[in-house]
Amino acid sequence: MSALAIVVFYCQAAVRVPWPFEIEWMEGGMLSHSARLMSGQGIYVAPSTDFVPFFYTPLYPALVAGLAELVGGLSFPLARGVSLVCTTWTLWLLFRCARRETGDARMGLLAAGLYAGMFRFAGAFYDLARPDAMFIALVLTGAYVLRYFPTGRGAVAAALLFVVGHFTKQTTSVFVPALTLWLLSQRPRHALLFAAVAGAGGVLGTIALDAATQGWFWRYIFEGHQGHLFYWKNILMEYWRDVLFLAPLTLILPLLWFRARVPVAALSLLLAAHWTYAYVFRARTLDYVPHMYYQELWYESPRWALLVLPALLGALALVHRGLNRGRAVSGDPFLLVTFMAGVGSSGLNHSTQWAYANCFMPLAAFASLLIAKAVTDLTTPPSSEAPQWRGRGLVYAMVCAQFIGLAWDPRAQVPGDADEAALRSLNERLAAYDGRLFAPAHPMLAWARDGAVHVHQMGIQDVAFMGGLKDLEPKLAAHAWGVVLLDEQNTIPGLAKHYRLAERIAYPDANALRALTGFAVRPESIWVPKD
Repeated sequence: MSALAIVVFYCQAAVRVPWPFEIEWMEGGMLSHSARLMSGQGIYVAPSTDFVPFFYTPLYPALVAGLAELVGGLSFPLARGVSLVCTTWTLWLLFRCARRETGDARMGLLAAGLYAGMFRFAGAFYDLARPDAMFIALVLTGAYVLRYFPTGRGAVAAALLFVVGHFTKQTTSVFVPALTLWLLSQRPRHALLFAAVAGAGGVLGTIALDAATQGWFWRYIFEGHQGHLFYWKNILMEYWRDVLFLAPLTLILPLLWFRARVPVAALSLLLAAHWTYAYVFRARTLDYVPHMYYQELWYESPRWALLVLPALLGALALVHRGLNRGRAVSGDPFLLVTFMAGVGSSGLNHSTQWAYANCFMPLAAFASLLIAKAVTDLTTPPSSEAPQWRGRGLVYAMVCAQFIGLAWDPRAQVPGDADEAALRSLNERLAAYDGRLFAPAHPMLAWARDGAVHVHQMGIQDVAFMGGLKDLEPKLAAHAWGVVLLDEQNTIPGLAKHYRLAERIAYPDANALRALTGFAVRPESIWVPKD
């Protein structure tokens, strides 16, 4: 099952990576960051229709821009290729780490296979032109170095990797205090060195970037996030509910292992009670509107089928625990600490306004490692004198059931013939209009046509708390663009006042050219100046 999950992932990636259009609607906006850097322009600048950065740190688009200079062109395949290489490295590290922790190459394959199998659970972001795959690769590499290179140099190298990770995606910072606490219990002097280097690198890098951008770096990366709502109800309940129904093994098997490892029953009972309440909460609200995280679960219809997998895994865990009362495992808490950091990182992301299922990527990576360790610990006696675990097949059954639950139709995440035909038609339609192009959801179309990018639709929304784009209305009034391409469910303030609808775009089917993950939109209409 692990090998099959890996093969399916790479078969999908082989089709997805070369696709010359957005698979996820913010990909083009991310590439526009690289385009700006290639043009010698900054990305942390005053908001305007020329550009508004996403609220991410800059290393991923900077790396893509550097590679584009080397190969002679910026493209979706290049940017996705970076993510695919990072995910390949992640799978390799998961294999190596799980093999070292368990002494069993099969468990290494299990860890890699579980992560590959959670591709759709984690938003299908492993190979997209987004920084997530690079962020996961850097966090996992930093944790690996800290774990297996127990020297001062190892601590410094790991800290620097986390600094690089922070400037790829800020969520990296969640892992630094967790790993510092673990290191304090193992090598206190190295813990202080690790924390000092990571903290100093993050602070000094932030100060330098903020100074170089006249304060805009801090304004976007930190203050900008304050403009997004934080949903406490998500981190208290809905995050656990979604994980429990999407990938219940990531909670239930670690809990079974934790109960066998930590002789404090109250902690396990508290977690079990909370997740049971989350289960009941979902069971009582099966009439929910279509859920963006659940959209490709094969067992969502009929809705009551959602209740089966977590109930099955919970029952298997209870039986296993009942057969092995009093048994305990021991060992270094490294995997538990990294798992908890992954859970916390994913929970924080899940609870932020406009979050999507890529928030589950840290959980998927570190749960895969802990599950591989848990399978070993709950099925193999720690020594030849130790008694055998009873009901070992229950643990294997839990893993197999989860793999079956993670199954999806790979065609749902791969562009097809209808998408190719729709893209050709769109390009032909746009070519029939004169003038510069304004396509807020597809700035790379403007890059290909006019040699310059413009603000992404997400940027228009992101800076609303700053008062919006001051130059948008004047440019629309002056007819700065000869043609405007608008996506479904998107709006451009003032567009209808100065532009008229030229045509609505017809498609061969209901999903042609629609984003395959994330905000599921596609180009809808073409507008031209009213005169």
